Amino acid sequence: DKLLVFESAWKKEKDIVSKEIERLRVSTQTLCRSALPLGKIMDYIQEDVDAMQNELQLWRAENTQHAEALKKEQSITDAAVEPLKAELAELEQLVRDQQDRICAVKANVLKNEEKIQKMVYSINLSSRR
Repeated sequence: DKLLVFESAWKKEKDIVSKEIERLRVSTQTLCRSALPLGKIMDYIQEDVDAMQNELQLWRAENTQHAEALKKEQSITDAAVEPLKAELAELEQLVRDQQDRICAVKANVLKNEEKIQKMVYSINLSSRR
C-alpha cells in the first residue's frame, strides 16, 4: 500500500514537474521569438543613431547658413531703409509745420471774422441812431 501511495504521489509530482517544464518551455520559446527581432533591432540601432547624428549636424549647418544669410539680408535692408526713415522723419516734420501754419491762418481768419462782426455790429448800431 505504501508503495502505491508513494508511486501515486511520485506520479502527481512528476505531472506537476512536467507541466512546469512545459510552461517554462513555452515561456522560453515566447521569449526567444520576442528576443530575435529585438536583437536584430539592436544590431541596427547604432547605425540609426549615427545616421540621426549626421542628419542633425546637417540641419544645424543649414540652420547656421540660413541665420548668416538672414543677418546679411537684414543689414542690407537696414542700410537701404535708413535714408528712407530719415526722409520720412523730415516729411513728417514738414507736415507738422504746415499744419501749424494752417492752424495759425485759421486762427487769424477767426480773429478777422470776429473783427468784421464787431464792425458790422457797430455800423448797425450807428445807423440805428
